[in-house]
Amino acid sequence: MPSTVDGHAIAYTAHMLMVIFGAGASFDSSPTYAPGMTPPTEPGLHDNFFRPPLAKELFADRPLFMDALDAFPQCKTIVPRLRDPRVISGEISIEALLQEIEAEAEAYPRGRQELAAVRFYLQRAIHQSEMRWLGITRGITNYLSLLREIERTFPKEPVCLVTFNYDTLLEHALRQFDLPITNIDDYTKKHPFFRVFKLHGSTNWVREIEINAPIDMRPSSNPEAAIYGQMMERIAEIHVTDRYVFSPHDAIGITLGKPVFPAIAIPVEKKGSFECPQYLIEELTTLLPQVTQILVIGWSATEAHFLAQSA
Repeated sequence: MPSTVDGHAIAYTAHMLMVIFGAGASFDSSPTYAPGMTPPTEPGLHDNFFRPPLAKELFADRPLFMDALDAFPQCKTIVPRLRDPRVISGEISIEALLQEIEAEAEAYPRGRQELAAVRFYLQRAIHQSEMRWLGITRGITNYLSLLREIERTFPKEPVCLVTFNYDTLLEHALRQFDLPITNIDDYTKKHPFFRVFKLHGSTNWVREIEINAPIDMRPSSNPEAAIYGQMMERIAEIHVTDRYVFSPHDAIGITLGKPVFPAIAIPVEKKGSFECPQYLIEELTTLLPQVTQILVIGWSATEAHFLAQSA
């Protein structure tokens, strides 16, 4: 299936490189500050306070993460479980624990609030972490080096970039390669060669919601907190639609004057679907038979849903 860039059809070749990014790609994204190093700009603070986290560190006791938990307290009830020492040691996975919590929520009303709050928490915590990390690294990341090598080695050949990360470090690097992303269509239809697929959602994506009675959007001293509070109280009434919206600002619960929900996939062991517009999934599926080379960076290949689609 051809795609278009600025109205011109792009014919795909029979050869294509696919690069798959996992959490490790962002965690170890700085060529200057390897894991374990403390940036001199942050004296007295461990590097991991701002480094993009691995999955097992998503609920770690970091200052930024604690601020996010304070903003979305409904998920604090499950944090002790997610900080089990066996998670950090690798004995059990955070995905397995969240899978259990998700199953419990089917018959436990508070569980729905907890899981909804987790999505808001992840959006805030990851966004704040990546902004601090970009400040520390000045945007000098291994993503830049990789994209340069891809551009140099595969000139004018389509390249498929698949990421399971919520952060936008890849998008930030793509700006240097003539791909500023300002809406969701830009991921696959703006650049002549790069096609980007974010399968677990993004910190700057939201989904419109439908609810029986409108949420009160009138101005208040803290409108975002007020809207979020209403959403938590009425979580059982909320239907999250498939209408995805690009939301470049760190808004909570509201974008373009409409109530919205974070387009962030909860990291569970057995995902039944992607957190991504369906048309992008269909486009990726169309590209898969053309993939002849795969480069994997920081991905553990535990995404059974993706592996099944790729088989």
